[in-house]
Amino acid sequence: MRRRCAVLFVAMIAVACARGDRRAQADSARAGVARAESLGGAARAVSPAGPALEAAALIVDTGSVPVLEFWPLPVTPGGQLEETRRIVEHLQADVAILRGFGGATLLASGDGTGLLVVLAWDDSAAADSATMAISGWLRANVDSAVRRRQLGTGTARVVVRRTVGTPPILGEAAMLQVTRFVMKPGHSFGALATLVDSNLATRVLQDTAAQGGATLAAADSGAVYVLLQPRNATALDSGLRVSGALPFWAPFAVRTEALMAVVASIPKR
Repeated sequence: MRRRCAVLFVAMIAVACARGDRRAQADSARAGVARAESLGGAARAVSPAGPALEAAALIVDTGSVPVLEFWPLPVTPGGQLEETRRIVEHLQADVAILRGFGGATLLASGDGTGLLVVLAWDDSAAADSATMAISGWLRANVDSAVRRRQLGTGTARVVVRRTVGTPPILGEAAMLQVTRFVMKPGHSFGALATLVDSNLATRVLQDTAAQGGATLAAADSGAVYVLLQPRNATALDSGLRVSGALPFWAPFAVRTEALMAVVASIPKR
């Protein structure tokens, strides 16, 4: 009898130990999964070109998008979040169903004062036919003279001039430094654009935080845009420029610059 009790006691201990081991292994596995998911999320947040790039991402490269438009939108302080929601609703419900729609990306500035809508179209006819509707939904001024005074260009249409390094990828959670050079009256657009191209190449080569970038020109040659994509979530060195007493753009243009994040991507249907 004593022998049976002893055997039963030992068996119960063994079962309890086994259950404890399995519970510990399960807890360890769950912790490992949580750590992996956390690390994976962090990697996706700082890596704009992850291994599983979503289909909605726009790649800004020469020849990659037939027709591209930039719609910069100033917002009132404190109103960026509400305006973002409103625009995303219109992009999904109204813009994405238009003929020739090729995709859209919405970027928001870190200081809360601006948004940038990037639209891709299959051809110029589709973009032209949607201009009035787009401007109404975005509450953007379509008067070319007014837009030129505000933005330096009377058109939203842009052309990719050059890419350096990895072409900018406007995927979810991507961060970009967006710069706009507005031409000063009486100066050569060609000279400014050439200097901007050269400066982009220098920045990508010298700034270790830069993954790559692209220069884009407004279709009416009134402004030049630069998209610079960092390798991680840290801000790029905005002070890096060609040496000299004045920045290279000072005689030719007025510059505005902001660090922006992609907050929404709407793919082609």
